[in-house]
Amino acid sequence: MRITKQQTAGNRERVVKEAARLFRERGFEGVGVAELMAAAGLTHGGFYNHFGSKDELEGAACARVFEISVAKVAAIANIADEAEREAAFNAYRAHYVSREARDASGASCPMVAFAGDMSRQNEAVRGAYAAGLAGYLEAFTKASGKPRHEAMRIFAGLVGALTLARSVAATDAELSDEIIRVMGSCETK
Repeated sequence: MRITKQQTAGNRERVVKEAARLFRERGFEGVGVAELMAAAGLTHGGFYNHFGSKDELEGAACARVFEISVAKVAAIANIADEAEREAAFNAYRAHYVSREARDASGASCPMVAFAGDMSRQNEAVRGAYAAGLAGYLEAFTKASGKPRHEAMRIFAGLVGALTLARSVAATDAELSDEIIRVMGSCETK
């Protein structure tokens, strides 16, 4: 039975979505094609109907994670009322460095999930990551209402705090909680 172009596009979307989730949880090297396809409810043999290589899928998944993250920050940046935008930004920042974000099976933030792996990745992934990071920083700067250099400091503090909190959560919960508590309460002014 032949499938329609719409079904093919839907299948590809499911693969990218599952790959984005699994790559954030286990890294690019921690997941094989057969597992990715099974997670999407498809057969391993159908992989090449959608992608020329795993590298291509990795780039698409990385780009998708950034699309989602940038859209969240851009929505804040687009709030016209300055007080509302600031409140939404502060809520975003507080959630970013929270126990919920720390304890998630896979980091929702692409910088936390992928930055450590970028030097070892293929060109498609590195390119998707670089473009995504640039877009995220642009939206983050607008959402913060700060000059770019100040927004970058805030951003680097959030990424670093979440990364550090996640890195010791299983072995030193007290330190991890302290990082969350201190960085989650930082003012952006």
